Amino acid sequence: MEKKFTDRKKGIEQANQLGRALKVNMPDWFETTGDSYFKHVNRTTIELSLAEARGSEAELSVRAAAKKSEAVTIADRLVAGTGWIPSPLRIAPAEAEQELQAESIAEDEQFPQAAE
Repeated sequence: MEKKFTDRKKGIEQANQLGRALKVNMPDWFETTGDSYFKHVNRTTIELSLAEARGSEAELSVRAAAKKSEAVTIADRLVAGTGWIPSPLRIAPAEAEQELQAESIAEDEQFPQAAE
């Protein structure tokens, strides 16, 4: 099986290693707001983000919004000052990365690449 060109696990692992080595604290560099994040994702992602950041009551308040623009405004207000950032911007701890590598190896063994 040929790997997709979008497979960027190695690049993400390297970015995480670099971030840990430099002791980068992403909330110092990125603030999750309506403009920076919530306007760019769908309502389900907004709801899941609020559930993670503030709990199920916050998720329900976003779900009750009639329009996405209202959901964005609510999410912006509820996440402000919490330091919560979306998972793609988080630097994974070394232990989590080792688990991902083990999963990747297991996938490679399950789907061996065809001989060229």
